[in-house]
Amino acid sequence: MRISVANLWTSRTADSGGTEREPLSRLGERRNSRHVHGTLTIEIAGRSVPHLGYFGPDDVCLNTWLVELCNVVNALAQPAGKYTFDEGEEGQPAFDFERVGDDVTFSIDDSLLADGAANPEWQRVRFPYQDLRASVRTLLDEIREELRREAPRAWEQWWPREARLTT
Repeated sequence: MRISVANLWTSRTADSGGTEREPLSRLGERRNSRHVHGTLTIEIAGRSVPHLGYFGPDDVCLNTWLVELCNVVNALAQPAGKYTFDEGEEGQPAFDFERVGDDVTFSIDDSLLADGAANPEWQRVRFPYQDLRASVRTLLDEIREELRREAPRAWEQWWPREARLTT
């Protein structure tokens, strides 16, 4: 298991009403540039998990995913832990994690909040819990360092308080 990010950016509301991508260095310069997006890659058993970004693989909301990944690790610290991330965005499926002994099973299932469908190729894919915990810890450290470097004045205000591991 490996988790990584690339091509981080923030956005601002354009005069036309849509959003425009801006460099991470612009984070926090405007009221509406508070989200960090980019490419999030979660690799399990040599395959990349699909459906992570609503508008494509390079448009994953890290404000949300950092918190959710921490929630997964914290919930699965218990021997029979379970966690489902069902964001409810249009077309997004639910991501289910379940602790089974020293391992985790991961499935992409039907969303209960939106029309996202299960993925039959991603049912009960197994990997070690310790790999998940180590990967999330490394991810948090890497993003924190990139934000400190690219947006030194704004990163602490941006960092989600809920994005922390309790184990």
